[in-house]
Amino acid sequence: MVLQSKFATCLSAIAMLIGFSCNLSKHNEAGVVAAMKHYDHLILKLDADSISGLYTPDGNLGGIAIGRDSIRKFLSSFKNVQILSQLSSRGVITISHDTAIQKGTYAQTDVLSGKDTVHVKGEYTARWEWIRPTGWFIKKMTTKPIH
Repeated sequence: MVLQSKFATCLSAIAMLIGFSCNLSKHNEAGVVAAMKHYDHLILKLDADSISGLYTPDGNLGGIAIGRDSIRKFLSSFKNVQILSQLSSRGVITISHDTAIQKGTYAQTDVLSGKDTVHVKGEYTARWEWIRPTGWFIKKMTTKPIH
């Protein structure tokens, strides 16, 4: 009985993962929304390797880092930051052929050097590129803090 329960749980997890992956590869607004939710999840984990992999090979992170290697190196430098929460609104999404522009807001809570808690919020603009057959990748991400 316990083995059946574990097997059923495993199958459910696989089905959810497949469903999520399929949403990421949809060439529509739902695919962009799913890709942004995945980006938020990776930011929360501060997974520099996976985050940089969501960018196009020449992706641009706010003009600070350009290209996957540069983005990975930049994000890896935040060793004293623990991200407690990361949320973004879906905002307005405009799709034209293989490009999507998404504008929304974000809010993040971080702990710096294990001591100070900071709350940041702002607006973002993400330019997504559709790369067949894989899905949506970030061409450029810019943010503007709101005080």
